[in-house]
Amino acid sequence: MVHGLWTKKTNPMPIRNQIEAVVQTLTGSPTFIYGTANEINQLADDASFPCVFMYPLQPIDVSPQVNGSVDNTFSVYLEFLFKTDFDEYTSANETYVNQALSLANEFIVKASKYREGEGRYFRIKAGDKAKCMPVYNKFDVNSTGVNLTITLATMYFDSYASS
Repeated sequence: MVHGLWTKKTNPMPIRNQIEAVVQTLTGSPTFIYGTANEINQLADDASFPCVFMYPLQPIDVSPQVNGSVDNTFSVYLEFLFKTDFDEYTSANETYVNQALSLANEFIVKASKYREGEGRYFRIKAGDKAKCMPVYNKFDVNSTGVNLTITLATMYFDSYASS
């Protein structure tokens, strides 16, 4: 009988915990909230802004490797938002879009340098593309900023070998 030997090199915490750890280092110490669109809309009512909202993970690419490991690549959707007043024109909110874009850029740089244990946690290669779009009048609380869709590959992997 063959038994699988499992060597775990990753932290058992979900990737959202590492993303939250990166968010906590951003300028202005934005609040981090995770959940579905409905949950976030409710939680935003009592949140301290600026906020970074993380939605449940999009597709996860699972790639078997020749050395018996499995790499995981995550598609992550985040929103970097500031609380805004109702009935403001879009042009009046541009300053919030610019500040949010700056936070999104800072997140990408800090995520690429985030370390856990002996090495970097995420692999973000030069030239990898992330998408950012302005977001206006989001949620009941009314907020403005940018959304960020980015692919994050973990540097750590699970290795499965037969014994």
